[in-house]
Amino acid sequence: MLIQTKREGEYWDFKEKYHLNAANLLHDIICMANNLVDRDSYIIFGIRDQTFEIVGVKDDENRRNQQQMIDFLKHKKFSAGIRPSIKMQSLMIMQEEVDVIIIKNSTTTPYFLIEDFSSYGRKVRSGHIYTRIGDTNTDIDKVADINYIEYLWKKRFMLMNSPLEQIIKRLEHKEEWVLDECSEGYIYSNIYKPEFKIVLYEDENDGLEQYPDFYAYAMNDPETLYRQFDIQYQGIQQFRGRIVVLDSGRYPTVIPEKSRAQFLEDYDFGYFIEGSTTHKLSDFFYIENNDKEGISRKSFFKVILLFKNEHERDQFIVHVQRNESDFKNKLCSLSEDYSALELSSQYLKNQVVKHLNTGKALNQMLIEYRNILDITLKSNE
Repeated sequence: MLIQTKREGEYWDFKEKYHLNAANLLHDIICMANNLVDRDSYIIFGIRDQTFEIVGVKDDENRRNQQQMIDFLKHKKFSAGIRPSIKMQSLMIMQEEVDVIIIKNSTTTPYFLIEDFSSYGRKVRSGHIYTRIGDTNTDIDKVADINYIEYLWKKRFMLMNSPLEQIIKRLEHKEEWVLDECSEGYIYSNIYKPEFKIVLYEDENDGLEQYPDFYAYAMNDPETLYRQFDIQYQGIQQFRGRIVVLDSGRYPTVIPEKSRAQFLEDYDFGYFIEGSTTHKLSDFFYIENNDKEGISRKSFFKVILLFKNEHERDQFIVHVQRNESDFKNKLCSLSEDYSALELSSQYLKNQVVKHLNTGKALNQMLIEYRNILDITLKSNE
């Protein structure tokens, strides 16, 4: 816990009370949003200066909630209209309420105003780029050193990231990509960075698989085809993968990762991690405004899990292993009719049905697991 460090740092700051002066609040948020350690940052209210004693904010007359904080930022004149993204969380620590402003990390730095904001003699200045060095913010009347400003601009344009990281980031902006057919197959090219390309071509192994993966049978039509793709920078391969086109051509997706809980024996289950390369690519290939594709995608994620991060995946697997009987009860209670599945043997059919039901049961458990965590967190607030 940061409080136990009994010091402030590059991405966290303690305040005994909420700011009396709105300019000071805005200045602190901008400094934290422009931190140099490339991570979320925190302004923590209810901690006494110097002694770091937990005093809480229950009776603080200047206390703000999340909506008030968002509205406060919304009406400030930020460059290009891009402002820090924040959320607030209240915690109960040592019987005291402590509030935290979480300033989300992003690549839209540096944040700065294009119009002065003044409050009771303090002024956050237009065009001034502030940051935080160690435990100290740039003074409100000054600007950050040029080398720190250069770092923040480089962060925006991802100049310190690998070509692959830059390409993956650009996938979030589908409007930047155009699709062309060529002799190799199909090529997605970025209109602003034409050296960024995604090349789709025939999979040498397509058709060699006797049966598709189990999730193909969650679709209305189990017919599938496979394609390979290369992510290229200046014609040099940065990443190679496979996509599977499900539901007779309706829904393309990167092949999900596979894992298993220890007791599941031959029960592999498929999953994605939010924000991972494979997940971002799957979102990129998905066409949101296609109703038929949307139906196929919904069927897909009934049997495929989507974890928030690797930690959640690992902890959930432990949870499933500790609650084996609950998993098996859920598995047995699933009664969907799969009689229409056309497979060459009853054994293969049983295996496919097991995997489909495993995905559904685990998705049920994942929802319940998250609800348990939410209830536990709220009870600790």
